[in-house]
Amino acid sequence: MCRVTELWGANELKMRQEHYRDLPWWTRLYGIDVPSVDKPGYSGARQDLEIMLGRFPDVYVEDEKPDHPIARNAHYLQYVWTQGKLIQFELVRDGWATVNEEGHKGRYGKYLLAAQDEAKRLHEGLWGFKAE
Repeated sequence: MCRVTELWGANELKMRQEHYRDLPWWTRLYGIDVPSVDKPGYSGARQDLEIMLGRFPDVYVEDEKPDHPIARNAHYLQYVWTQGKLIQFELVRDGWATVNEEGHKGRYGKYLLAAQDEAKRLHEGLWGFKAE
C-alpha cells in the first residue's frame, strides 16, 4: 500500500510507501491521457480525481510489467487503485480521460476501451463538449 501525498495536474500523483527506504516518487497514470490545465475538461478530470482520492487515501500501485517498471521523465507509469477501483478506468468511464496507445495494448486495454466507448455513447465529460 502507498499513500498519495500530492497531486500535480489531473494525472500525476506523488506517492510514499511506509516502511520503505526509498524516497517518495511520482506516478503518472498509465494508459490514459487527460486534458492539460489550459484545455477544456481539465477541471472536470482534476475534480473527479480529487473525489476518488478523498483526503489522500491509501492506494495500490501496479506496474504493467511487474519486473520492469516503466519510467519516463522521472515519473513511473503505473496503474493506480483506490477503494477497489482502477482510477484510470473511472476517469475514462466518466469521460475525463482518453485511452492512449499504451492503454490499448496494456493488460486492462479492453476494459479501458469499453469504458471509453460507453463515455462517448453517453456524451460524458469530454465527449459532451460541443465544438465551437
